[in-house]
Amino acid sequence: MQPIPVILSLLIAPIIATTELPDKQLVKARVFSGIETSIQELGGYAVQIYKGSKMTCTGSLLTKFHILTAAHCFDNEDYTKFHVIAGRTNSETFFYPDEIINFVIKLKMHPSYNKLRYIADIAMIKVKLAIRTPEVSYLPLCTRKMSAGLMATVSGWGASEFTRSKNTLRTIRVPLIAKAECNQKLGRKMPRNVFCASGYNGRTICSGDSGGPLVIRGELCGVSVWTYECGNKLMPDVYMSVNFYRDFINKTITEMGD
Repeated sequence: MQPIPVILSLLIAPIIATTELPDKQLVKARVFSGIETSIQELGGYAVQIYKGSKMTCTGSLLTKFHILTAAHCFDNEDYTKFHVIAGRTNSETFFYPDEIINFVIKLKMHPSYNKLRYIADIAMIKVKLAIRTPEVSYLPLCTRKMSAGLMATVSGWGASEFTRSKNTLRTIRVPLIAKAECNQKLGRKMPRNVFCASGYNGRTICSGDSGGPLVIRGELCGVSVWTYECGNKLMPDVYMSVNFYRDFINKTITEMGD
């Protein structure tokens, strides 16, 4: 079974020395068959990224202005056409009468981003208006070492079947696995900038909102980027490491300002 590509919020080839993945094999990440939750129960840190009326990605709220997501969400796109919605549980294609369109005014993709090799698939965006409603909260960056066996929470506006997405916020709990196990299962040597988590009870990330948060004990530790196959609990999903990109994240927040 070959993997599938990723674009909205969470997908390889024979054993090779490079980390390059053919584009057609990747799947955009979305929580598959997760447990329904509300934005308040989750903690308010996941946000929806829209282009027009279409939700394209998920992001993690770091400050009242700054959001971390996946770089591939903005490939060949005019970022000024995107806006963010925070504090909402559902992802409908309509807007509420009193809803404010909070446009993206700054974007910085990591300078080492390589789409084909899935290196540095991480980006920071800044929105025009401060996000500080009672429904939201800001995630602190990860301070712990990623080690096998740690349980993490992944969230997104996910799918219950491969062919049909849902508009409801969902969450799954997944265990991190050792890099050696990830390499063996995916048939490749994964780079230092990523870590892997296994599907759990048939729940995985899937095609849909990439850029979503992987949280461990209240800290943002990963960014969802790709999965092998929706619902395949035998194959690991892959996340960009927040620890690895901490300097880029902090420097970019400072450069963008309030």
